[in-house]
Amino acid sequence: MSTTPVTPVTAFIEVVDTVAYLVEAVEGEQWSAPTPCTDWNVQQLVDHLVMGQRTFAEVMGAQSALPELDARPAPEALKGTFRMSAAALVAGFERPGALERTVQAPIGEVPGAVALHLQTIEHLVHGWDLAQAIGQKALFGETAVEREIDFARGLVAQLPSGPGAPFAPSRTAPEDAPAIDRLAALLGRDITR
Repeated sequence: MSTTPVTPVTAFIEVVDTVAYLVEAVEGEQWSAPTPCTDWNVQQLVDHLVMGQRTFAEVMGAQSALPELDARPAPEALKGTFRMSAAALVAGFERPGALERTVQAPIGEVPGAVALHLQTIEHLVHGWDLAQAIGQKALFGETAVEREIDFARGLVAQLPSGPGAPFAPSRTAPEDAPAIDRLAALLGRDITR
C-alpha cells in the first residue's frame, strides 16, 4: 500500500479543492451575501480568487492553460471558471523547478515557493470568508493550515498597517480554536461571530 507524499503543492491542491466545493455550494441569492471580508460580497470574493489564480498562473508560466474569461461573468459561471483557473494555477506550480525559481509576483520578486505560500494563504482565508458567508464549514486540513500560520506570522510582520493595508489588524483567537480560525484571526477576521 503506497501513499502519495504530502508536498506543498499537493497540500495546496487539497485547499483549492475545498474552496471549489464551497464555491459550488453557493446558491442563488447567496451570491450577493456579505462576507467577513467587508470589501466584497460572495460574488466579488469568488471573482477576486479567480483573478488571483489567473495572475499567479501567469506569474508561474502557465498562461497557455488559462481559460478565456467573460468580461462580466454570471455568478453561476464562476463555479466552472474557478475550477479552470485553479487547474491552470496548479499546473504552474507543478512545472519542474517552479518553486525554486524567482518569479515577479504582484508584491515583487519572490521565490516560487513563496508565491505558493501566498496563494495557499489567500485560498485558506478567503475560503473561510466564503464558508462563513454561506453558512458552511471550511474543512481544511489542520496540518496544512498550521504550516501557513507560521508563514503568515512572518508575512503580517512585514506588511504595512492602517488604511489601504491588505489585512485588518490581527485579532486574538483562543489557543484551542481550530487552525483555520486562528489563521483567520491572524489576518484580521472576527472569529466570534
